[in-house]
Amino acid sequence: MAKRKASGVTMDASKMPPVVFLGPSAPASDILAILPDAIIRPPAQRGDLYAYRILKHTHFLILDGAFGGVLAISPREVVDVVSDGAVLIGASSMGALRAADCSPAGMRGVGLIYRLFRTRLISSEDEVAVQYHGERPFPPLTEPLVNVRIAARRANRLGLIATTDAEKITAAAQLLHFTQRSWSRVVKEAGSHVSPEAFSFLRNVDVKRTDAVLAANYVAAMGKSVSSRTPSRATYLFGLLGDGRERRGDSLSYGARREQIEATFVEWLWLSGRARKFLREETDGSLERLSTTPSTTWNAVDAAGELEAELMRFDIFERAVSKAKRCQLRPDPSDFNEAEAQLAGAHGFGSWRELLASEVRSESLSIRLDDLRNQVAAVRCLRRTFLFPSGGVNRSQEGLRWHSA
Repeated sequence: MAKRKASGVTMDASKMPPVVFLGPSAPASDILAILPDAIIRPPAQRGDLYAYRILKHTHFLILDGAFGGVLAISPREVVDVVSDGAVLIGASSMGALRAADCSPAGMRGVGLIYRLFRTRLISSEDEVAVQYHGERPFPPLTEPLVNVRIAARRANRLGLIATTDAEKITAAAQLLHFTQRSWSRVVKEAGSHVSPEAFSFLRNVDVKRTDAVLAANYVAAMGKSVSSRTPSRATYLFGLLGDGRERRGDSLSYGARREQIEATFVEWLWLSGRARKFLREETDGSLERLSTTPSTTWNAVDAAGELEAELMRFDIFERAVSKAKRCQLRPDPSDFNEAEAQLAGAHGFGSWRELLASEVRSESLSIRLDDLRNQVAAVRCLRRTFLFPSGGVNRSQEGLRWHSA
């Protein structure tokens, strides 16, 4: 059993309370009513997990995270702390986003927003970003985009607003900066007629708060494991031995060894156009070289410090494709058109035809590129089906890119 001494008092690491990083997603009283012994901290920043892990805390619930003016909590930090034996749960906001990014490494996610990020139905920090007073804990001053999406969808299902109004409201919210996004402003910009009853319903939908409470109950339901689970290995990685962030293991936190996935992963990087940001050679027929340069590409991504992130994107994309297949979804022509436009743009071409004419020299490559186009179309169909089951979505404003940085 791990113990430490502080000020002459022996402290049992197995009795350390959970640490909850909380901001505008929910009032602290909501969380403390469920987890009365929890340590409530402000939105997580880069290094916070390391700091509390050094103090031997074993359970973390990340709801909110800071970004913009400060460094956001990184996937690398999550992977390190999970690998060190801690339990990390994410929900609501930045926690949901990081849980979706890092689920292959063992971080757990809870709630609707996590599921939307995990399936890539939403993909941007803008979905959960809000403005709040940093000096006060922490009422939101604006409305998160994900709340607008879900509220409009639910109001449409209940017949409170028409499908066209739901689409206009969502599109208007997407066009507003997160610091300007309020229900009054969104409805005004949408130019939609919304009854007082419907407006009241929309304002009362708070998915982030619901997910925060759900996550707190999830931690509480873990019961004795919250207070009794101890790390599977010594907790001296972060700062004490000085090798936490620099260590390299034989296997990847992605869950597979390099030799198992290198060829498939590198092919995805090249075909999707993502390799261009790491290998900027502008030679003719660069796609033809993808099968002969897996190690070069892998090493370039690793040298840029983006290997972990790209592996996670690859895993998320493959999972979304598998989900679309299991659901037997059939993309419509617009899904294929947008998939072609995405891939052409990623390679720096104005159209799918230009990409094929300039880059494709063999039938084999044409087949592989066509397969990826079909997969991207399937993922777009998956998003549309689950987020807008009525089929109503302003595609030009959708802004959900599987290859976005």
